[in-house]
Amino acid sequence: MSGSLTIAVLADSTDIYPLLGRYLDADRYALNYFTDRAEFLDYVEISKHELDCVVFYAQAQLLPAINYLYERGLILPVVVVHRLIPPNAQAPIHPAITNLPASSSYIYQPSEVILAVTELAEIGGAIDKAIAKFLNLTPIVPTSEDSKPAQTRTHIKIPESNFLLQQQSRLADKLSERLGYLAVYYKRNSQQFFRRLDRQHKQELLTELKLQYRKIVLEYFADSRHDDKIDEFVNEIFFRDLAVSEIVKIHMELMEEFSDQLKLEGRSEEILLEYRLTLIDIIAHLCEMYRRSVPREL
Repeated sequence: MSGSLTIAVLADSTDIYPLLGRYLDADRYALNYFTDRAEFLDYVEISKHELDCVVFYAQAQLLPAINYLYERGLILPVVVVHRLIPPNAQAPIHPAITNLPASSSYIYQPSEVILAVTELAEIGGAIDKAIAKFLNLTPIVPTSEDSKPAQTRTHIKIPESNFLLQQQSRLADKLSERLGYLAVYYKRNSQQFFRRLDRQHKQELLTELKLQYRKIVLEYFADSRHDDKIDEFVNEIFFRDLAVSEIVKIHMELMEEFSDQLKLEGRSEEILLEYRLTLIDIIAHLCEMYRRSVPREL
């Protein structure tokens, strides 16, 4: 199915199937359901080069399935959906599910996404997030017992770095080929988002963006190649997830600077009104980039 993401689902029961079918558009996701672990693992083995993500909703089968994937050296994007049970329930859920991983521990691999069954309506966003995190996953070679997944005590080593890089490269290429411009979204690294930078790095980024924007404004009406500079500027904004209000602020500060200079020279400030077109052009480029790249579920 062209343009769709291939998802393998391992569940303890079929109860989750209609819900996934409701929340995951058939035009975007090709779902393959399994309740039998052996059948699921056979499918993963055969389809490992076509699989985009796996979804686990399997309390009893989770860790055996993960151990098998480690044995085969298969590290894939994954979403783990966990159940919620009443406080007075007698049968406890496996600790790998109830004790949700901290930032330094995980069940399968560090880029996994954990989702409560009560949040199943967000499964599309969770899959997209799992893929995005997977593409930015740093290969891990464990050197001690502590460097293995916290809940998965196994003698099997995580695949060597080059294997994981091959998996990431294959998925990135496939996304680019099958989903076109949409693949750009998955290349964003949330750790590099503006809101997550410290004060110094935020200031350095804003200073650089102001310099870029100044060049765009000064050449906007004189250089027919200004679109290339706008694309470069917008790409930086997009990958940094910068708010439009910050762009407007940069524009207003620059216009105020130009206004002061024009006043000193005794010239009219009316010319500055024309540069509103520059700001409109930048925002239009950014809106189009988001329209074409951000998954429909987000």
